Amino acid sequence: MQGKLELMMGPMRSNKTAELLRRADMRRQYAKQYVMILKPSDDTKGGAGVVESRNPNGGGKMSALAFNSANPWEVLDAIRDTEQQIGKRVECIAIDEGQFVDELFVFTRYLLDADHDVLVAGLDLDFRALPFGEMLNLSWLVNAYGGSITECMAYCSCGARALYSQRLIDGKPAPYDSPIKVPGDAYEPRCAEHFILPGKPH
Repeated sequence: MQGKLELMMGPMRSNKTAELLRRADMRRQYAKQYVMILKPSDDTKGGAGVVESRNPNGGGKMSALAFNSANPWEVLDAIRDTEQQIGKRVECIAIDEGQFVDELFVFTRYLLDADHDVLVAGLDLDFRALPFGEMLNLSWLVNAYGGSITECMAYCSCGARALYSQRLIDGKPAPYDSPIKVPGDAYEPRCAEHFILPGKPH
């Protein structure tokens, strides 16, 4: 038996985390599944051990197991311990902010091969409009193992669909050479016309 992968991708403010939490709650409430929610250490939103949507109107928050973004394999011991405690298999593993997780592809594949369904939410592109982490690679696993890819939608202030996450520093677009991972929340969704990247080499 193999698990299936549900992938939720999109720019900032596209309700990815809210959708992850909604699906986790549906599995718990209706399918009576045990869902373990994972929070990588590079995720700075919400409190410690909590996955929380930025959307105040939905999604809420759920307790989560925090782990080192650079070593997702440490989670396997927690899964085994939990299964011993509850006396059954953990049916579903939900990973928020997947773009931060090192070895996300092989880790997710391992979980699928171990018969866990996996939910992953994360950014598809970083603030430079380049693939972020291994999120886009996971589409191969959806094709191979089954599941779904949900393109979460966000909108620019002009009303057009936003494909990009605009990072702002002191209210101005961040330059191309600024760090990929920074704590904080100064982002807004932008369409192609209004996305600005100072210092982009080509």
